[in-house]
Amino acid sequence: MNKPYAIVSKIGAMRSTPAAIVAFTCLSLLVDNIAYSIAFAFLPHVFDDMKLASESQLGIVTTLYGVGTFITSIISGIVSDKMGRRKPLMLIGAVGYGISGIVLFFSHKFWHILVYKLVNGLASGCIYPLSIAIIGDVYPQKLLGLKMSFIQVFGNLGYMVGPLIGGALYDKVGVHGSATLLIERS
Repeated sequence: MNKPYAIVSKIGAMRSTPAAIVAFTCLSLLVDNIAYSIAFAFLPHVFDDMKLASESQLGIVTTLYGVGTFITSIISGIVSDKMGRRKPLMLIGAVGYGISGIVLFFSHKFWHILVYKLVNGLASGCIYPLSIAIIGDVYPQKLLGLKMSFIQVFGNLGYMVGPLIGGALYDKVGVHGSATLLIERS
């Protein structure tokens, strides 16, 4: 009877170790960058198929993502430092990804795509900077080099994988497939 409790207790203790925090952060940033880049492969096709806007207006979509990350990166950093906790705001970011997926799922106008990318940016602004800050919270400065390199590797892997996933899903099931992935992932 005590054996299952002991296993759960060990898992609980392991999840707050610095190595587990690095692993969670790497996974978190991988997912964050996949979510960020998933639409790049198919948004030009969506614009063309739905006659939403010209492909040249993709810059506006990307700009709104940047505006979202700018706003929430600053706010989430200030709030998490004052609270002394980072995980609740990261959960809010994860929920934001779900919301952005829902917006994308029901998109049929240009302004819907703008809202999708803005909400996606707001969510990323909660996830990305706080994930990096968590690493700084648990490791001394002299040990951060290797940990930050892991973060860069997983972040860049997300940038490589996201467009591949988004393009493949769009080819098979259209916008709804990619949006469903964003909704389910959160």
